[in-house]
Amino acid sequence: MEELDMSFNLYLVRHGETYLNKYDRMQGWSDAPLTDKGIQDGQAAGKRLANIKFNHVYSSDLTRAVETAKYIMHENNDHDAIQVPVTLPEFREEFFGSFEGLHGVDLAAQIQTQEDLHDIKAYGDLMAQLSQDELMDAIAKADSYHDAENAEQFWARLERGLKFLREHVQDGENVLVVAHGTLIRNLSGKYAGREYTLSSMYNGSVSKWTMDAKSMELEVFNDIEKVW
Repeated sequence: MEELDMSFNLYLVRHGETYLNKYDRMQGWSDAPLTDKGIQDGQAAGKRLANIKFNHVYSSDLTRAVETAKYIMHENNDHDAIQVPVTLPEFREEFFGSFEGLHGVDLAAQIQTQEDLHDIKAYGDLMAQLSQDELMDAIAKADSYHDAENAEQFWARLERGLKFLREHVQDGENVLVVAHGTLIRNLSGKYAGREYTLSSMYNGSVSKWTMDAKSMELEVFNDIEKVW
């Protein structure tokens, strides 16, 4: 079989709600616990995916993603289902540096001034006026500690993660990766269309991709209803 003939199914799930999500605070590499709703988000995603036999189960190495993956797989109908994910730091959320833990409106106000934008009232307004890469670069520029990831750093990391999947997954297999809202939105924007970067991401949502050795096609985005 030629390399280009290889394809597999990627089920990319956003972690369940955390306390920082609940309080509308920036959460990249910071790692708040799942709320009761967050646990239910994972369980609900697991029930919707219960009939999928996953050949590989991965998550970001952040606790909220690891725990969500466990809740998902606990619901799986495969008696031999993998219960503990392999952690991949390449699928971590974007790192917001010194803005970690701040309210999104506070970050939005600072970026508005720095970039001379108008009509910015919330973080979502930034995504409407800036591309995903422009926004990552603006946040990195605004971080006085110079810790926040810029677009080049973010994509280099995430592309390493995608390369890992392509090298470790066989043709026709099903792969679960539990990751993060901005990461999923940015990935969808790059490979499926900028309109996907404008969507609010549901905790526990499923986005399904078909991947081959060179490309990836988005089939379902940010879904919290479909039973697979």
